Amino acid sequence: MKKYLSNLSRTQRIIILFAVLSLGFIYYFSKGALPIQKDAVTVKVQKTDEGESVIQIQDKNSEEIAKDFPSNMSEDDIRDAIHLMSHQKVVADKKWGAIPLTKKRVNRLLEVVKENQANYKNTDIYYSILKRWAKGDFSRVDEDHNEIWDLQEGTVGKAKRIASSKEERDFIEENFKVKQ
Repeated sequence: MKKYLSNLSRTQRIIILFAVLSLGFIYYFSKGALPIQKDAVTVKVQKTDEGESVIQIQDKNSEEIAKDFPSNMSEDDIRDAIHLMSHQKVVADKKWGAIPLTKKRVNRLLEVVKENQANYKNTDIYYSILKRWAKGDFSRVDEDHNEIWDLQEGTVGKAKRIASSKEERDFIEENFKVKQ
């Protein structure tokens, strides 16, 4: 690559630089972030009546979430969103990608699934998972992950179990920009 660039004239290098910068700006302004940026979230740890720690994260406002999850989402995109959100709460050998699992996002995905139920093949699965999550029930999130993972024909990264509060917190800190 270095050899190739050294053979270019100064004008050609400047043109390439401007093209790369322009693409970066277009991507940034269309997506609102660069791919290397982490979603900013606020983390709250609450105790259940049984004394168990429950982690809740809050993020963007509803309008931004509606942009992330538009009404015309494909079924593949719905599956991807559920799958990536589940990563926060499960332990697996490999996990690629993450979306903050928040009440606003879950509720928005429920709306999108409802609007598109006639178009989606696995609406019942998505409803079952998202309705449970909307109630704060993650008692079978590992099974939810694996059900979506199976629909995606996953071969690596099957959930082994539900993450502990500490493992979930570590995942959040590693994958999202935690605001105090």
